Amino acid sequence: MLRILYFLLLYSFISAQDFQIKYVTVYTVDLSLAGEIETVSEIIAAPGYAKFRGQLIPKRWIFRLFGGERGMIKVPGSEKIMGYSSKRKKYWIAPPGELALFSDKNWDEADTEDEKTAEETSLSGETVDQDTNTSEDYKKNRFIEFANNVFTDDNTIPSISRNFNDTVETINGFRAKKWTTTISTEKNNMLIEEWVVNELPLRDSLYAYIASSVDDEFIENINKIKFSSLDFIGGVDSTYSLLQSDEKTVMAKLTIDSDAGWMESATFEIRELYIAPFNPITYTIPEDYERLDLDRK
Repeated sequence: MLRILYFLLLYSFISAQDFQIKYVTVYTVDLSLAGEIETVSEIIAAPGYAKFRGQLIPKRWIFRLFGGERGMIKVPGSEKIMGYSSKRKKYWIAPPGELALFSDKNWDEADTEDEKTAEETSLSGETVDQDTNTSEDYKKNRFIEFANNVFTDDNTIPSISRNFNDTVETINGFRAKKWTTTISTEKNNMLIEEWVVNELPLRDSLYAYIASSVDDEFIENINKIKFSSLDFIGGVDSTYSLLQSDEKTVMAKLTIDSDAGWMESATFEIRELYIAPFNPITYTIPEDYERLDLDRK
């Protein structure tokens, strides 16, 4: 009852004031050949307003050609979604049913599915929501699949251990507790550390704002990649008994010790989650950006 009252009071406070919520997550992978590649995802939303921004940041200069920022904005007062590319300094209105983040690409049948998926997941999957974990989630998760490939040629069934530490640690302002999971054989070892909290009411309010403005596909597309030990476990041992949890991950670290994989480590963190005064300029395109008319004939 107290929890419900808390949510009602929080929602009433936010709704009654001119506020917007900002949510920033950072997802980093360290690849054997490419080095570190960081993706920053930012969502800002208020009643009737929503904006998503994704930025790909390769740390090695030779790969910086593939970096850049893309975003999409729900056009206030309409059902339209506007996409933009900061690198190209262009913006466009997405055709109905298309993901605005990439509608300027106009992929056709000549493009392979892998090429399309690579660019989509480089930006659209960087806000990571780990709240549900099922075998179906694993099958759709290219990142989990690649990470678990370190055990593909291992003839030994991986041993799995999970330990919970209820000592409170402060992680980016969150008071979190920690899960430590190991998946290992004699040849290969995977360590997943997760800092969790029981609830994230501000993020719930943010998603409620978005859901009231656009369809559910907007949220689904910005939560494609998940980072959870339960997904990794499901990938190597589908018979392992998993207890479902409502805990929310605020930081996670993956470390791989293996000669078989192309990934050495990965991290996820919620870097920012806070209320700020409403600013309509947030939901506009810079004046020097050029309108791109999409041809779908």
